Amino acid sequence: MVLRSDELHHNLQHLNGMLTTHEAAKQLDLSYWHFMHLVEAGRIPGMRVVDRWLFLPSDLDDYRRSKYGQLEDMARAALAHPAVGLTEKQETICRFLLNNERPSQIARKLQQSRQAVHSQISLIREKVSRFQAAPTVSPRRTARNKSDPISISPQGRA
Repeated sequence: MVLRSDELHHNLQHLNGMLTTHEAAKQLDLSYWHFMHLVEAGRIPGMRVVDRWLFLPSDLDDYRRSKYGQLEDMARAALAHPAVGLTEKQETICRFLLNNERPSQIARKLQQSRQAVHSQISLIREKVSRFQAAPTVSPRRTARNKSDPISISPQGRA
């Protein structure tokens, strides 16, 4: 049986669950040309079959995690600790980041510039790092009243 290139592409794609170049670029929210630059530079692994590139979804997830994993971790930490002190907009951005939204997508959804979203992300990063660097507060020692008895534990005696 002889398959034309398009038929081969269609059969292989569905057989293995692999994505085409355009589908993979769309999944990562990248332009086709930028995506192909990353593939040719070896930053995103793919398989060349006849005249087509095919990509495993797990490879795309690995790339996304390497690129955006720190942002997701930061957003998770910021939302987990109310003491970080996020504004409503920053909280919204963190929720978008945890839903695998990229800063450019967030900017479109919030109708903000990418620069504004990146500025908010920088502020979130500062707040989280300040929160994580803050020393933990130990319980305060209270002064003993002179009328309070002093307890002596028997463990200290030999």
